[in-house]
Amino acid sequence: MAESPEIFAEIRAEASRIEEDATYSSCGHFEASKPWAHVNLWLGIPVTLASAIGGVAALKDAPAAASLIAFAVAAGTAMMTFLAPRERHKLHADCGNAYSALRNEVRVFRNIECQLGSSVTELHKRLQEFAKRRDELNATSPIIPEHAFKKARAGLEEGQKKHRVDHTL
Repeated sequence: MAESPEIFAEIRAEASRIEEDATYSSCGHFEASKPWAHVNLWLGIPVTLASAIGGVAALKDAPAAASLIAFAVAAGTAMMTFLAPRERHKLHADCGNAYSALRNEVRVFRNIECQLGSSVTELHKRLQEFAKRRDELNATSPIIPEHAFKKARAGLEEGQKKHRVDHTL
């Protein structure tokens, strides 16, 4: 490969695109994970409490109350199983962390490794690895709901992921 300044600039530009993609995706997944954590608590705590109360009702020889509570517990447990809020929260949070790791690695590559005098061939190979990782994450990650993407975008546009040092450079 030719060692021209234009090629180095294009490698850095493409790295910036991957970094931006990873930033938006990580923030989107973190936003998508938040409601699922709340749903897990909103369903899990009442089901747990109802289960305990139902057990007390059964021990106190209150079959009608115990039956009603048992039905509520079964319905709540079914919803927890069907919705799987804990798993959905974890999946989006894990994807957010994976995209964040990619973003951080690409930022270091773009700002430091590209300045250290590596050959175009070496830099291109690293860039291809980053692009492949991004594409794999895109293919295996759940879709980010529109509301989560919009909230993430708004936060990013307000400077949510900017580092103080970036303002002083």
